[in-house]
Amino acid sequence: MNDMEMNLQKYLSFVKTAECGSFTKAAELLNYSQASISRMIGDLENEWKRSSARRL
Repeated sequence: MNDMEMNLQKYLSFVKTAECGSFTKAAELLNYSQASISRMIGDLENEWKRSSARRL
């Protein structure tokens, strides 16, 4: 997977997590592990230098 595809996957995981309201549900729908979704969103948060999700 090249950098552009990886960035698209990160954004898709962010959008799906926001839609679902759940890292776990987004992971199930996108066929990723919950840890992978969390890591991709964490990467975006680091890029944006801000937190995007409230983690409980």
